This record gives sequence, C-alpha cells and structure tokens, in this order.
Amino acid sequence: MKIFIKLFFVFFIVFGQLFAQDTIGKTYQGIASFYAKKFEGRTTANGENFSNYDMTCAHRKLKFNTLLKVTNLKNGLSTIVRVNDRGPYVKGRIIDLSEQAARMIGKYQKGLGKVEIEIIQPLAVTTDLKAVFKNEPVADCLGNKVKLKNFSLSLWRTKDLSHALLLANHLYVTEDLKKILIASKGLGKNRMYHLVITGIQTKTELNSSKDFWERKGFMKVLVFDLK
Repeated sequence: MKIFIKLFFVFFIVFGQLFAQDTIGKTYQGIASFYAKKFEGRTTANGENFSNYDMTCAHRKLKFNTLLKVTNLKNGLSTIVRVNDRGPYVKGRIIDLSEQAARMIGKYQKGLGKVEIEIIQPLAVTTDLKAVFKNEPVADCLGNKVKLKNFSLSLWRTKDLSHALLLANHLYVTEDLKKILIASKGLGKNRMYHLVITGIQTKTELNSSKDFWERKGFMKVLVFDLK
C-alpha cells in the first residue's frame, strides 16, 4: 500500500511539472470571472497577499508566476497578468482576474466574458538588467537612462521587473504612447517598479491624463516623483 501511495505521488508530481512546462504561445479560450472585493488582502495560493489593484489572476493548473496575455474576445482589449492563485472552480470558467485586470479589458461591468489566454515568454531578468534599473532611477524599456520632465504619473507598480517590462511594452504597442518608462523606488525586497508617463505640461493636463488612464482601467494612478 505504501509503495502504491509513493508511486501515485511521483506520478502526480511529474504530471504537474509537465503541465507547468506548457508551451509558450499556447492559447485557451473560455469564460473569465474576477475577484469580489471581499478577497482583498487575503492570502493567495502562492502565499502573497491578494490585491485587486495588481495585475494577477487565478488558474487551476498553470505554474505560479506564469505570465498570460488575456484578450476579451468581444472587444479585442488585452492585458498581461501573472498567475499567483488557484481557481476558479466553477465549471466552464478558465481564469479569475483581479479587478484592475478585468477593468483593463472592459469586462468589469459585464461580470463574466469570453476571453483567450496565451502563455507568454517571460523576459530573462539578468544581473545586468537589474543593475540598469538599480543604478538608473528612470529608464525606458531598453534600459536607456531618461529624465522626468514637468509632471509625471505612475500608472501601476510591481516588484516583478519582468512583468513591468512586458506590460510597458504592451501598452506602448496598444496605446497612443510615445514612450512609457520604468522608474524604480525602494531598496532590496521593497524595490517597486513603476510604469510612468512624463512630460505632462500643466496641472489641468495632469488631471485630464489621470482621468483618462483611470477610465482605461488603472485603479491607482498617482502623481509621481523620485523623492
């Protein structure tokens, strides 16, 4: 009996690893839901504190920290999320999104919606790349040093540099942006990478831009400086 149990767990672990190594670029279609507000602050399956302001999701089987491009099949809007939880466990649903992710693909008011999820290749965050964003407070997606001008806004922030770079590039492609920057603040494990737009000339334009990005789905758009 003990031998059978051991063999069962070996099979379970190997099967799970094979699934976790799913093909980059593979796509799935199904129904997406999003977290209720009551889950704010609760512990996710990978031990993080859940936040509806983050760009995360729950999936039943994909490996934690897998990055997914999620596209609303009704309107074509898409964003990039990271798996940090398990679920949803309702038949027919394939992903559970944070509220911010749901807002960004225009699905928050609808509740449920059909989406396509695509497993995307994470960027290799090398020591040299980390050093760029450690030594330069603000850089573009290629690691070139940039200075903030006039007023700036932080659209979103994360501790995951790879996710920040991928979402920055995604926004550059899908939105009418001349440039989106990565600004880093904090030390060690507390370092946060902000997606920043800069060069906003007046406070009137600042308020207008803040409103624009909030309507795009970002839930914590903040005036940004390096102090």
